Amino acid sequence: MKKHLTFLLTLFLAACIAALFLSFIVFKIIYPHTIRPSGSVSITSAASGVGYYGVGMHPAPAEQTALKVSLVANLFGPQSVPKQPIKFLFFGDIMLDRHVKDKINQNGFNYLLEKLAGGEKRFFQGADVIGANLEGAVTAGGKHYPPEISIDFAFNPDDVAQLKNYGFNFFNIANNHILDQGQTGLLETQKNLEGLGFQYVGCPDRQIGECSIKILDIKDIKVALLSYSMVYGTLDENKVAEQIKAAKQETDLVVVFMHWGVEYEQEARSNQVALAHKMIDAGADVIIGSHPHVVQEMEIYNNKPIFYSLGNFIFDQYFSRETQEGMAVGLTVDNGKMEVTLLPFKSKASQVELMSGQDKERFLAWLAEESKVNEEYREQIKQGSIIIY
Repeated sequence: MKKHLTFLLTLFLAACIAALFLSFIVFKIIYPHTIRPSGSVSITSAASGVGYYGVGMHPAPAEQTALKVSLVANLFGPQSVPKQPIKFLFFGDIMLDRHVKDKINQNGFNYLLEKLAGGEKRFFQGADVIGANLEGAVTAGGKHYPPEISIDFAFNPDDVAQLKNYGFNFFNIANNHILDQGQTGLLETQKNLEGLGFQYVGCPDRQIGECSIKILDIKDIKVALLSYSMVYGTLDENKVAEQIKAAKQETDLVVVFMHWGVEYEQEARSNQVALAHKMIDAGADVIIGSHPHVVQEMEIYNNKPIFYSLGNFIFDQYFSRETQEGMAVGLTVDNGKMEVTLLPFKSKASQVELMSGQDKERFLAWLAEESKVNEEYREQIKQGSIIIY
């Protein structure tokens, strides 16, 4: 009897020691001293807070939370571990030369965005990636190189740098103005954007190559950003599809930026629609369009959103209401679900502010009517928010 009790006591003590040891391991995993992010090219999130999503961000780093979950899951087996949501905020065309540069010189850069940003720049808070189409070259001091043409854009790196204060960290440069300052201007743009800490993607108009794709690691999710321009001619659509298919195999999410269409037309041409469908069929998850300087309709094709044109963001085309209206798109991608937030805005003398009241209602009603979507999505567009599963 005594031996039996001794055996049971020994077994109990061994179990206690094992439980304490396991608890210690789990504690060290959940509360490590240092966390080293992994991945390929990483991108820094915008400041946390209340952004256009209308929700607050937790003060603890999202990367730490993700690491805790994944390591504990690895410890106890291959359970399904949910990914952290990724949040994007995309705009249309940014141009910081000509009359916009005059406004900057007269009033300072913040004049352009202070109404949109709001107190503490809250509109821009909470997104992992904030980007736009950069409609020109970024040259030393904003210098223009010969031969100068009638529409010829060059931006001072000091002005572009100001966009970092609003959380911008990415630009599309595949457009018809990236070569306004020639090959020298293109090389300076790439050098200056890298020096300023911006991610970018895109080749000159109608070109496809390694410059057409950038892969980012965001919260341990691989995101492919691809970019093409077809203003002065057509693209090799088969090559585009092949590049998208290859990107889909390597990444979790594929976002395509397209510079296309006809200026000032608010309806996408048939060649835009056909190419958009081909890119979705090849593996694109969302398409963001620019170039027409006005907003065009959107479409949901095979459960993937297509924004044919977001219109102007910061520009100096003061001659019509349509060229002084634009739309930002917020995307939250969360484990197979995509939430789209539609954010129409207007500008006056290049100063941007969100639409509200009747202006917003009118704009969203127009977008819902013109877009290629079913009735359920049409009603969601009118409310400014779309859920896609």
